[in-house]
Amino acid sequence: MLDTRHWLIALLTSLATGAAALLAGATSPAGVAVLLPLLTLGALALSHGRLALLPALALVALGLVLALHAWPGFDNPQLWGERRFCDNCLPHSLFLSVDQALLVAAWLPLLWGSTQTASWRRAGLATSITIAATILLGLTLGLFRWDPGWPTNTLLVFAFANLIGVAAEELLFRGLLQQHLLRPLGPVHAWWITAVLFGLAHLPFSAGFAVIATIAGLGYGYVAWQTGSLWPAIGLHWGLNLLHFSLFSYPLLA
Repeated sequence: MLDTRHWLIALLTSLATGAAALLAGATSPAGVAVLLPLLTLGALALSHGRLALLPALALVALGLVLALHAWPGFDNPQLWGERRFCDNCLPHSLFLSVDQALLVAAWLPLLWGSTQTASWRRAGLATSITIAATILLGLTLGLFRWDPGWPTNTLLVFAFANLIGVAAEELLFRGLLQQHLLRPLGPVHAWWITAVLFGLAHLPFSAGFAVIATIAGLGYGYVAWQTGSLWPAIGLHWGLNLLHFSLFSYPLLA
């Protein structure tokens, strides 16, 4: 059965996030209205302790709409636009994704999982391998280079905005797809299929970046699988992004 406490946390956090967005002028009532299907579908999908197929597919579809900023009524504030962090870096724009913040507020309490049977030794090893493999592969493929140095306030702004996007991605891929929708295939197949889909989602950046995202996705998924929780996967994903931003050329070399 659905944990009522988790649903109440989701209700309170999402309402608070929606109210703050309204007061800040980052959304309209039409945007906040997405909370109705978010919370309803979340409760229906998990009412029996697992995701039923049709509500799960509806959750994925709604999550993609918000992740792609396609739900009307949002005006995500731009934190910086077309900024180059090195001479031959691709330009980078950063937005505070209020629509994704509502997604996280409504679903994270429902999907964060439990760490009662966590295998932290395996998760820790996977974390180290994931960080080393993705960085070495990125350097080898020439996608980025060692380039430390960043203003403190820039890192803080990036860290806050990026955490929202990371949490939304982990909810969709490791929370919905791996842990629920693909669960009937078995944990191994759910793990690697989700990682491949995660990599394909990054294909518009470049083929090389899609390969790196797939490797990283294997790490995020394994950590979520072994710990039974999204929190370690979110932490690894976010931490790796911060390492990339602060110590290497960002986002990619031209």
